[in-house]
Amino acid sequence: MAIGRRSTLPRIPNVRKITEAVCAGSPRAATMAAIPFEECKRGPIAVVKAIFFDAKDTLGYVDRPGHLVTYKPSTQTLLETVGGTLGCRIGIITNLPKNVDSAAGLKMITDAGIAGFLDPAGFITNHDAGADKPSAEIYRYAAAKLGLVPEECLFVGENFLEVLGARAAGMQAELKPCPPGREFLTKDIAARPSTETDSGRLAEQIMEEDHLIGRRLVMASAAISKKIGAGEAPPLRAMGLLVFLLHEFIDRYHHSVEERVLLPLAFAHGFPEADAAYVYADHDAGRKLFATMRDTLARIRAGDTTAIALFREALDDFVALYREHARRENDETLPGIGKHLNGHSDAVIVELMERFGPGDLGPWLMLIADLEQELQPQSGGNGMPDIKTVAVMAYHRCGEQDTLVPYEILKHATMVLAEQGKQLRVRLLRVAEPDPEVVEMQMGTRVFTDGAVEPEDLFDLLFVPGGLGSGEASKDERLLDIVRKHHAAGKVVGTNCSGISILHRAGIIGDTPVTCAATVSRRLKEEGANVLQPRTMWAGQVDGKIWTSAGGSGVHGSTIAMIANYFGRDVGQYLGMGWDTYPALGEQIFEERGPQYLSFPALEAGIQDALEDILLPRRAPAVAD
Repeated sequence: MAIGRRSTLPRIPNVRKITEAVCAGSPRAATMAAIPFEECKRGPIAVVKAIFFDAKDTLGYVDRPGHLVTYKPSTQTLLETVGGTLGCRIGIITNLPKNVDSAAGLKMITDAGIAGFLDPAGFITNHDAGADKPSAEIYRYAAAKLGLVPEECLFVGENFLEVLGARAAGMQAELKPCPPGREFLTKDIAARPSTETDSGRLAEQIMEEDHLIGRRLVMASAAISKKIGAGEAPPLRAMGLLVFLLHEFIDRYHHSVEERVLLPLAFAHGFPEADAAYVYADHDAGRKLFATMRDTLARIRAGDTTAIALFREALDDFVALYREHARRENDETLPGIGKHLNGHSDAVIVELMERFGPGDLGPWLMLIADLEQELQPQSGGNGMPDIKTVAVMAYHRCGEQDTLVPYEILKHATMVLAEQGKQLRVRLLRVAEPDPEVVEMQMGTRVFTDGAVEPEDLFDLLFVPGGLGSGEASKDERLLDIVRKHHAAGKVVGTNCSGISILHRAGIIGDTPVTCAATVSRRLKEEGANVLQPRTMWAGQVDGKIWTSAGGSGVHGSTIAMIANYFGRDVGQYLGMGWDTYPALGEQIFEERGPQYLSFPALEAGIQDALEDILLPRRAPAVAD
């Protein structure tokens, strides 16, 4: 289901205004056309030597804190033109919140793939300048950082007050529309490398990015259902926001883009109509569920408590419907459509998707963030779960590294916390008392456990490692019940590598974005898990209840990141220095998601064919009575 967008449009810059400003003979010229455009084309840049851009809503949109999604492909083409055709140095001037330092801001730009365009001294923040935009001081500071005077610089941004601030500082300035519009001209788009489940076309990439936004609404729906199922009072504000977003965002824009643009044009280019029949059927089913939510919410607001169960039933049906719908679209329909497109048709479809979509995603993303904030679990005053007890599970053929690295680093954390007058108890435990006290790991190492999980035990953090034995362990109902019990009690459940197989079989993952070893990623996705693509070294939230990590290379870094996220910056940084993780990964250890892994589909398929039946065996078929 596509959400038309932001102008991630296949266009190239119409740079007349910027070029006229660059070539103007005086920064105080009464008009940017002081020197005609045709004359500018014939001569070198006379005055402007650097062009500074704002980041958010100028080069892309922020879909979640610390994550910039660039306008595609217009931002790439714009920066290539400025740095290449115009020959200007490039900088970014951005205001960051008080709790986000300049290093984290630069990481956001780097992760977005545009840091390579910047001058080495071109990333400017309000923290470094000691002033926020639109104060003239930050623009003067930016020019000085590049060894220039303001008159030699041009500022481009979507905020009118910031443009005025730049002009007041002596810079030339240009207001850039948000989202990008007809100031960019359409051109054909070359496809990215393709795979069996990715055509490489921009239209497919944009729609799969849209699905990530839709997935947030699915997760919110599941969270509301869980609250109602636990007997909590219906979260009416969250329910109201969700119903509004489903009707006015998903149906009005998301469904419309597919039904009025994507599919008709896909059929015109040869995609079989029968292969998309389910899309229309699922949309109709979704609309009925949205209407049920709207009507039952009105009854709940009027005091009809019998409608609460009906609202929850519609939520659960929506979650199940969307999860399968999105999986089928991402893995089958969108790649199939993309294979029928060429550079020209891809460009035209994306152009029209913008016309039928919401345009500026900013307000919608704000509403989704408000919805998620309403549903955040309540925890300690610092926003983190209060963790005082940890159990690292040990089972037959668990991995040495997967088990003992987290255990050792967590034991070190107990020493650091003790110096602060805080208590943390970490134990290596087997599943139950009858099990052997000595556990044999996957490479033959034998370790004594600290004990067994007792029926009454409830730990603040339950950590389930991976290993070659994870597949058999995922069939152990005793271990699965321990995982379920902790999750139901609101405790943190963490894992690494193939240990996610155990969490998955326990049924606690739901729509939580997770990461894992490549060996089990394919089967997890086939079974509906929300595996991040690209995979990240770790995935969690500071106040979340599930922490997942990749395997092998990610075990060490993800453990430090988990500690940094749950026990605070000071503890994480101290341990990160002691274990050499902070020098390797820097500020990333304080983020909820780790570095992204590269993807090698053919090689991954080979290890998946060899190991996924061992690490995540398929469920046994049900036996008829």
